[in-house]
Amino acid sequence: MQTTKKLPECECRIRSDDEAIPFALNMDSGQAPYLSIVVPLYNEEESVSELVNKIVTAGSDFDVSYEIIFVDDGSQDATWTKIEQLRRSTPQLRGIRFRRNSGQTAAMVAGCEYARGEIIVTMDGDLQNEPSDIPKLLETMRQGYDIVSGWRKHRKDHWSRVIPSKVANFIISKTTGVTLHDYGCSLKAYRTECIRSIKAYGEMHRFFPAIVSMTGARIAEIPVEHHSRKHGVSKYGLSRIFKVLSDIVAINLIIKFSSMPLKGFAVLSLPFVILSLFLGSAACLGWMLHWSAGKPFFFIIASVLSGSAVVHLLILGILGELIVGISDLQHTSLPELTMKDLLKTYRS
Repeated sequence: MQTTKKLPECECRIRSDDEAIPFALNMDSGQAPYLSIVVPLYNEEESVSELVNKIVTAGSDFDVSYEIIFVDDGSQDATWTKIEQLRRSTPQLRGIRFRRNSGQTAAMVAGCEYARGEIIVTMDGDLQNEPSDIPKLLETMRQGYDIVSGWRKHRKDHWSRVIPSKVANFIISKTTGVTLHDYGCSLKAYRTECIRSIKAYGEMHRFFPAIVSMTGARIAEIPVEHHSRKHGVSKYGLSRIFKVLSDIVAINLIIKFSSMPLKGFAVLSLPFVILSLFLGSAACLGWMLHWSAGKPFFFIIASVLSGSAVVHLLILGILGELIVGISDLQHTSLPELTMKDLLKTYRS
């Protein structure tokens, strides 16, 4: 009878539906590093070795201990084999492997859950981000910021990617109230207690600063280097534009109405309220002016249907309030460590 090989246990808490396999070669319980560098990878076999060399070279200038966490997001090439080989010569390297492609957001969330550092830096694995910019992110964080976002001021991408990105950045900044030049830049630094409270899905990794802003986190943005892609092809197509647009709607609902859903549904019901009043007035006017048979009755039915839509939306809002009452909205509250720091400040 064929037996199933049991995976090694580890500290990683990844949802079973993401099918992540933690790296089995580096499960030592040594002293936790100060900095964790999380890098999602998908079919980047040509970039992995050079990326590790660049991070290690930049790491020689770090004044803190660090670890590198590569998340293989279900690559179809030899990316994972390369990671296993590099592990032998790079003790800082750790890894997570997905059996299927789950997307950049899922990969980042997995890497952040697995990270042991007090500060988490995320970056792309295609060599377009520059690891030597990491010290600048850390230096800015020491000024009291909770998130420092990179800004690809001189971006080296094709105009077909740059222009939609600028439009998206403008929309996100205006709708969320968190103004950044470059939401799409993956090179960002987070305090661990802030990033781990986020419940993310879809393409929401780009919205992490906006979501964390709900806790009152301080956010800064600094210019960083950007390089042209050296190997492979971009994983992003036109379909991503529609995903981003849908996520913009979702993130605004989360930011503005997650803690008060009744208000959100009440706002959504306003057009139906206006329509119901208009149709009801038309029905009354039809009776008064003796319109032809059937017209007033039609307006009454339409008015009732619009009114029922209002009722249904308000019921959904009430149900949302009940759900919020029994839910743990971690993304809208200050992290526990931050609250302890505040209490110490007040007592002193």
